[in-house]
Amino acid sequence: MLIEEAIAKDLVAVLFVTFTFGGGALWLIVATIAEQWRKIRVADRNATLKQSMVAAGYRPDEIVRVLNAGNTEG
Repeated sequence: MLIEEAIAKDLVAVLFVTFTFGGGALWLIVATIAEQWRKIRVADRNATLKQSMVAAGYRPDEIVRVLNAGNTEG
């Protein structure tokens, strides 16, 4: 029996296994990339905010207070 015949005979099983394991792996890869992309964007916005506050003459304690204002973690 050729591999093509085996795949054609058990196509539903092959597709089930492929999507079950491949779909989970793809989901993990996409989620990881999205999370890292979000972290980069947040860090970039914070750096831009810090630079503009330093240029405007804010004191370091004021900059820290502004950056920590949105944190709800205790």
